[in-house]
Amino acid sequence: MLRCALSLFLLPLFLFAEKKEVTIVMQFSEGFSPQALQEMQAEADRIVRKAGLRLAFRHRHEAEQESYNELIFFKMSGRCEMDAFPALLDERGPLAFTFTTDGQILPFGEVKCDRLRQSIKTAMVGADFAQGNQLLGRAMGRVLAHELYHMIARTKGHGKGGVARESLSARQLIAEQLDLSDHDCAFVRSGSGKKFL
Repeated sequence: MLRCALSLFLLPLFLFAEKKEVTIVMQFSEGFSPQALQEMQAEADRIVRKAGLRLAFRHRHEAEQESYNELIFFKMSGRCEMDAFPALLDERGPLAFTFTTDGQILPFGEVKCDRLRQSIKTAMVGADFAQGNQLLGRAMGRVLAHELYHMIARTKGHGKGGVARESLSARQLIAEQLDLSDHDCAFVRSGSGKKFL
């Protein structure tokens, strides 16, 4: 009985020790909502924890003073906060992307906040608008987690479902729950032991 109790006590410590920390450095080109930023960080971290990762977020000016083992840089372009303007129907193109060179995936990405904001507005109804920055942050976290999938799993391909699927609808971006599939978590774990550069 004592051995069982001790095992249950040590299990959370073991699971915590297995998580690899990745630092995300963010550079904002325009303004952002603190609520959207907080929600983005929580959502992205929640999604990748299932794959054995922990995320630490830093603004670019904070990161200049430190050194990190695993570092990924994201440019947050556009205005990362919700507004009251109606959705534009011609906002096409990627919501986020990962940079590559000579076929190699780099630890650099970009989230297009203006496109993302316009996209999720098309799926928002009624009370959703009262929590606009929270939903924008959730969507930002999901597209960031999608790009992390490419970077850490070292693949241009897409996952079987969930966050890593080829495309995410506006509804999926703000839905209550969206995760990495078990298959995609295993794929991320297999790549997480390698250095980015």
